[in-house]
Amino acid sequence: MRTLVKGGLIVTFIHEGYHSIKMKYADLLIEDDTILDIREEIADGTAHRVDAHGLWVLPGLIDVGSSVVGAVLGSGLLPDYSRARWQGEMLHGRALPLLEAAAEALTSAGKRALARFGLTQLLLSGATTVADLTHPAFAAAVRAEGEALGLRLRVFPERTASGYPIAAHSGKLDVPKREGGRFAQGDALFSVETTSPRMYEAARRSAGPLLVRGAYSEYEKQLSRLAFGLSPIGKLNEERLLSPRTVVVGGAQADFFDRERLRTAGATLAMSAVEAMQDGHGFPIVQNLRQDVNTCLSTGFYGLSMLGEMRQAAFAGKLDSNASQFQASDAFYAATIAGAQGLGEKTGRLEPGFAADLLLVNPTRLGPNNYPLIALVYRAECADIVGRMAAGKMLPVPDLHKAARKAQAAAERAWAAAAL
Repeated sequence: MRTLVKGGLIVTFIHEGYHSIKMKYADLLIEDDTILDIREEIADGTAHRVDAHGLWVLPGLIDVGSSVVGAVLGSGLLPDYSRARWQGEMLHGRALPLLEAAAEALTSAGKRALARFGLTQLLLSGATTVADLTHPAFAAAVRAEGEALGLRLRVFPERTASGYPIAAHSGKLDVPKREGGRFAQGDALFSVETTSPRMYEAARRSAGPLLVRGAYSEYEKQLSRLAFGLSPIGKLNEERLLSPRTVVVGGAQADFFDRERLRTAGATLAMSAVEAMQDGHGFPIVQNLRQDVNTCLSTGFYGLSMLGEMRQAAFAGKLDSNASQFQASDAFYAATIAGAQGLGEKTGRLEPGFAADLLLVNPTRLGPNNYPLIALVYRAECADIVGRMAAGKMLPVPDLHKAARKAQAAAERAWAAAAL
């Protein structure tokens, strides 16, 4: 099947990457799920035609390391409480136990309702590729709803040796020490302090992208140093788990030596600017880039909007440096090409041979403008995206209100089960 996207302003990166933006009015020809040709005028009478005149055509956004169900359930628990408070008490004392309670209390339909609502918000905000870190009990639900929505989705069930850490009332984090746990290809590791030697070995043997969370807080970083004499990223390096296929999710606490480990291994760091700022922490993306660490964006536990994440990254990156060192094009690069590189996928750029994942943006509300990426990053809202394509297929607009009603009912059952 061929699709011809006709007459739009195509905005993408040339091969060199950062700051190498190119824009031109052109036609874009797609065959099956791949971009076949981009020229000023393409005539193909057999192709399905998509009229993009007056629209911007951009690569779809890539969310590496979302926690869709956790973000839906924890939206009322986490935003006003820093992870530093009580050494991460809100996350480990309420949010993760809530996930455990929901896993037990909800039916398959309830789990799918939560997944549907979260993925719908990501899709509406421009995400066409989502790599989701999920509680294993919700993996099937997230996978089913992602397929139903047409997203390019990878689900990574987070594995631990014996369960999630729990915050004690003394302010300490109790980490189970029992040996066990399973890890299979396509799984993710929750944290170094909850991973057994057997799981490390299985992760080393696995193929494809490997996602693992970095430290959730400075407290957990100190736990790792006490237990192993190393930072979490140092421990991953010792276990030979840093490589070009590894994505460390989190890592705002990474120091110079951690970044050098990541750079030397060719690994990727996925960070959420919203998460970092909510915790009162810096967003050191410029430091990462100075040390040549591929850094992409993640919505994490704290959000379900890639437009919002990209905008906050653009602002937070300036706090870490200055306005001239981290610009709109850098945030867009982190939300597209950097994520594609981390996942090893040929997405994130509109060029022949790349995946046909794209957004159609109506710039009417954003004008007048003379630089589309600045308008997109700093001003765009979900309603400005009038078309979304993944794997060469135009995606229908999902019913957010219907999804919200079902998610509300499911969340109330989970809250009741968790006595919240």
